[in-house]
This record gives sequence, structure tokens and C-alpha cells, in this order.
Amino acid sequence: MIELLFATGNLAKLAQLCFVAETLRVPIKVLSARQIYGTAALYTENGNTAAAIARDGALSVANRIGRPVVTEDTTLHIEALNGEPGTAAGHYLKEHGRDGLLQALAGMTERAAKITSAVAWASPSGDTQTWTATISGEIALVERWQRDLPDWIAPTPENPAGGGYNAVFIPTGSNCTLAQISLKESFAWGYREPNFCALLAFILERQPA
Repeated sequence: MIELLFATGNLAKLAQLCFVAETLRVPIKVLSARQIYGTAALYTENGNTAAAIARDGALSVANRIGRPVVTEDTTLHIEALNGEPGTAAGHYLKEHGRDGLLQALAGMTERAAKITSAVAWASPSGDTQTWTATISGEIALVERWQRDLPDWIAPTPENPAGGGYNAVFIPTGSNCTLAQISLKESFAWGYREPNFCALLAFILERQPA
């Protein structure tokens, strides 16, 4: 079994990558770099794009722990808010929540937005690989989510912030928010799943025959 270190403090995001690996039935075990290496697996979010933040974080952690590591960063850009919260999407969610975002857009008809996810892999020697996926859509008028879904997709009683902005984001071509899609549909509609799939394929390709 191949071990893959993921540097994230977001347990839902960690579970999401584990789910993708299990669904694809790849011989890859995803481990929490934070649990194994503690503060050495922490990194400052430096950069003005999701890709830059993820790449810089992966390089810094890999250099400190001496092992290859993976990071992920997600940004949210809303046209009516001049592209905000952008790279501060995570901080905005913690401070204001989805309700705060809906209040900021109250009365606005222009609600176009996009979510970008970047996954980066880096080795201690400085080798890097980055995958980026962007989905366009709009911010819903109210929160909508499906019950009994994992917290990387939708809010749960244990994790009301689960799914990040999914419960208020309607992707182009759908009438549902990202928090109303099934586990199976998440591979087609999600923003992290394409990157996670590409990452796992890359890890497998690197293994000796």
C-alpha cells in the first residue's frame, strides 16, 4: 500500500480524498501529515491564487518533514463583490459564515461566482506538480442542502460549516446547489474531485513497475 501524506487541518477535506481513493480502488492510503508531524506540517498561505498557495505550502512542508506531501487550496470569487472573498475564502467562512455571504449579496441580482481548487504535490528535493479545476455558477438566494451526506459535501449536525460554500453555490447547468448532489454525482460536479483523481493517477504512475 502506497502512503500519501496530506497536509491539511480540515478533517472533512482529508476524508474526501480518502473517499476518492477508496472509490477508485487504488492501493493508496491517505495519511494526515498534521497528525504525524504536528506543527511541522503547518504552513502559511502565501500567494494570490489557489495554485500558488497550494504549491508554496506543499514545498515548505515537504522540505521540513523530508517526505513528499500534498496540499489543497480553494478560492471563491464573486463578481458582485469585486472577486472577493478570493483567496481569503476560508477565513471569510470562519468569520462570517454562509449567512454573512448571503447578507452581503442581499438584494443583488448579479450573483455570478466561481470556485477554484488547486492540489499540489511536492517532494523534499523541490519537485512539484499542481492540478487546478474551476467551476462557474452563481450564489443561491438561500442555503440548500441534502441531509445524510458527508460533511465534505454538505452541512451536518456535527459540522454545520461542512461543505464550505457548497450549500449556497449553484454550478452552471444545474438547479441544485453543490450540497444537494450525491456522492456519485460529486465526481462530475465537484471542484476538488477532478484534482484528487489526477493526483492519485500521478502517484500511481510514479511507482516502479
